[in-house]
Amino acid sequence: VRGEDSLVRALWAGKPLVWHIYPQDDDAHHAKLHAFLDQMQASATVRQFHRIWNGLDIPPAGTDLILPDVTSWHADMQNNLERLLQLDDLTSQLLEFVQKIKIK
Repeated sequence: VRGEDSLVRALWAGKPLVWHIYPQDDDAHHAKLHAFLDQMQASATVRQFHRIWNGLDIPPAGTDLILPDVTSWHADMQNNLERLLQLDDLTSQLLEFVQKIKIK
């Protein structure tokens, strides 16, 4: 997937995905990619795959880009989907946020 909208749709599918993040001049895409990987609790191999895929790292000399184990990657994405499903909907989250602001 490329853009953030496509990423969100792909996350809701609960399947392994590769985020080919749009590079930004100030390298803000590095922080976005790391935040995404942190949020989905990505394994070390999935993190390394995304970092190499997006040009943040270079694969070790003489090796090719290695695809993470798809079975465990799929399980990780399913777990991520379950965490997403536990969140309140956007309207409820916004109402809660506004209530917190009013109190202060």
